[in-house]
Amino acid sequence: MSQSAVVPGPGPGSGAATAAAPVDRPATYRDVFAVREYRYLFVADLTSLLGDQIAAVGLAILLYQRSGSALLAALGYATVYLPWVIGGPLLAAWADRRPGRQVMVACDLLRAVAIGIAALPGIPLPMLGLLVLGAAMLAPPFDSARSALLPQVLNGDRYAVGISLRDAIHQSAQLVGFLGGGALVLLIGAHGALMLDAISFACSAALLRWGIRYRPAALDGTERQSLLADAAHGLRVVAGDRRLYGPLLLSIVGVAYVIVPEAIAPAYAAALGHGASAVGAIMAGVAGGSVIGAILYGRFVTPSRRQALMWPLALVGTVPLILIAARPGLAVSLVLFAVAGVTSTYNVAANAAFAAAAPAAARGRAFGVALSGICAAQALGVVLAGAAAQVFEPATVVAGAGVLGAVGVLMLRRTTRA
Repeated sequence: MSQSAVVPGPGPGSGAATAAAPVDRPATYRDVFAVREYRYLFVADLTSLLGDQIAAVGLAILLYQRSGSALLAALGYATVYLPWVIGGPLLAAWADRRPGRQVMVACDLLRAVAIGIAALPGIPLPMLGLLVLGAAMLAPPFDSARSALLPQVLNGDRYAVGISLRDAIHQSAQLVGFLGGGALVLLIGAHGALMLDAISFACSAALLRWGIRYRPAALDGTERQSLLADAAHGLRVVAGDRRLYGPLLLSIVGVAYVIVPEAIAPAYAAALGHGASAVGAIMAGVAGGSVIGAILYGRFVTPSRRQALMWPLALVGTVPLILIAARPGLAVSLVLFAVAGVTSTYNVAANAAFAAAAPAAARGRAFGVALSGICAAQALGVVLAGAAAQVFEPATVVAGAGVLGAVGVLMLRRTTRA
C-alpha cells in the first residue's frame, strides 16, 4: 500500500482558515479550532456523545428493572452495533444522496423524538425496544455524512489532528459516561437519563443547522439509482482500491483484538480474585490509553512519521496482550492494557489515508462500508472472546487475541502492500 508523506485534504475547505498546514509539520489544536465549522461539529459531537453514554447506563438499568433480565439489558446495549451489522452500507448511502447537513440534522431530530418518547414513563417494553432500535438505525446515515463532511471542513494535516482529537474526546466521553452515568442516573432516574439524551440530540441538530454551511449532495446531477444499487457501488469502490481496503482491514483487525480485554473484563477480574471495581478499571484501561495516545500521536507526531508508524504500531499493539500469557497481577495488567490503547492510535493514520483515497462522489458510502466493517468486527470480537472465555482461562484468551492480531497484521501488510 502506497503511503504519502502528507495526507492531502480530500475536498474544498471553508476558506482561508482551512489552508493546508506547512509540509510535514503537525497541525495544532489552535489550527483545527480556527475553523468555524469544526467548532460547531466538535460541540455537537461532544454533546451527543455524553448524552449517549449516560443514556446507555440509564437504558441498561431501565431494561433490567422492568424485565429482571440481564440478557435483555445486554441486548439493549448491543443496539449500538446492530444497525451497522444488519444494514450499515445500505443506510449510509443516504449520506451521498442528500446534502450532508440535511442528513445529519434530520437524523438528530428524529433521534430526539424517538428517545424522547422512549423516556416517557409506562412505555411498554416492546415499544421501548423498537424506539431505541429505530434511533440506533439512524446512526449509519448520520455518521457516514459526518465522516464525509469532515475532510471538506479540515484540509491537510488538520484532518488527522481533528480525527485524533475526536478519538480522544470519544474515549473520554465513554470514561465519564460509564463512571459518572451511574451516579447521574441515581439523581435523575433512568427515564431522566433517556430524556437528557433526547435533549442532547436536539441541541446537536441546532448546532449543525446553524454552524455548518450547505453543501450539495455528492450524487447531485447524476442519474439516480436505487438505494441498493448505490450501496453496492460503495462496496465496489472500497473493495476495488487497495488504498481504501488496506487501511480499513488494518483497522478491522485492530479493533477486533484490542476489544478483548473489555469484552471479558468480569471474567478476567474474577480470575485475579478481584471484584466489580476491578472490572471497571479493566474496561477503562484500553480507553484511557487511547486518550493519551490520540493526543500524543495527533498533536506531536509529524504527518510523514504518522504514516510510517501506522503498520508498526498496529503490530506492536499486540505485544502487551501477548504478555498477558505470563498472568501478571492487576496493576501490571492495567499498564499493559493502557499501552495497547496507546498504540491503537495508528487508526488516526489509517482513517486519514482512507479519507484521502475515497472519491468525493462516493465518500459517504465508502465511510459507511468502513464503519460497518469496524462495528461488525467489534461485535464479533466481543462474542468470540466471551465464548472462548467459557473454555479457556481469561489470560489465555487475551494472549491468544494478541497472537491472532499479530498474525493478521503481518498477513495484511504482505497482501496489501502496493
